[in-house]
Amino acid sequence: MEAGSSVRDVWPEASMTGPAHIRRAAWRGLLRHAGDVARASGFEAIGWLLGFFIGDEPYVLDVVPATKYGHQSRYGAAADPGEEAEVAARYPRNVGIVGIYHSHPFREETRHAIFHSATDDATLKTRAARRENYLSVVTDGRAAECFVLRGGQPKEVEPEIVEDLSIAGRLEKFTANIAPTFSLVLEKTTASEIVASLERKVSDDLDRALASASVETGSVTLPGLDSKTIRNRLLIEPSGDRHRANLSLRLEPAVYVAPGDASEVLRAIRNEILDDIVFLLWRGFDASAVDLEGVERFEANLGSLRIHGSSPLPKKLYRAPERATILRRRP
Repeated sequence: MEAGSSVRDVWPEASMTGPAHIRRAAWRGLLRHAGDVARASGFEAIGWLLGFFIGDEPYVLDVVPATKYGHQSRYGAAADPGEEAEVAARYPRNVGIVGIYHSHPFREETRHAIFHSATDDATLKTRAARRENYLSVVTDGRAAECFVLRGGQPKEVEPEIVEDLSIAGRLEKFTANIAPTFSLVLEKTTASEIVASLERKVSDDLDRALASASVETGSVTLPGLDSKTIRNRLLIEPSGDRHRANLSLRLEPAVYVAPGDASEVLRAIRNEILDDIVFLLWRGFDASAVDLEGVERFEANLGSLRIHGSSPLPKKLYRAPERATILRRRP
């Protein structure tokens, strides 16, 4: 396994004091994936551990095998960072990638094929740069061992294999229902720069809304973020020598937080809203491909996001618009 760039995950700051809690189906899944790849090609396999943290302990409820590789051989492999980012983006805040696993498919060649190599150490360091309890699992297809980073070095930790693990009773779900409109006027520029400027405005406006936000049982109220809009749309029109941009949204973000931590609820919901808006802006249309020269009106329908309470973990589902963009130029 080779080192790569880090991606957004979930993380606490404390060192892990207990075991790594792993659902038996997830444990079997990574063993099966490693064995299948070894039998088919003899190559190393990589995948991601999905779950959440409670305090400083990871809970692994599911695994997702990598399907795209930068390269893959018997003695090394590099997962595609784009696929890793896509996997991370499927889950709401505080749920998602909590570790990585990979295989050493050469147990017949050595007495003990399960070890954390120098390359594995480097990979773990890129993922655990801001936390010491990001989990690394190494398997030979029959057995597996778990490692975390301690003082810059890998340390083996004991896994607790549990027949069934659930998010219920461990994390609380909080939702917000918002329908904001964000508007700005700026000198004529590119669609990409307009989108980037909107991101900055959204971030600033969210911070202001958070100052008066309130947390109740299962819900967050954000005053000033309800303009009664009904769909997610970006509208850009010329206004003299400037561009006027209006971003209207209807979102129902959800986050999962350990009980009794209201400040974490607000932090998580703020970041989740920003994640959702940035996702819609860049997934809804390709801003770099839009030429605004001579345009009277440009409209981008951004699609929608919702949380699906699937098992074993909730997922974010994106629905693309039927007609993504409408562009009208001056005759």
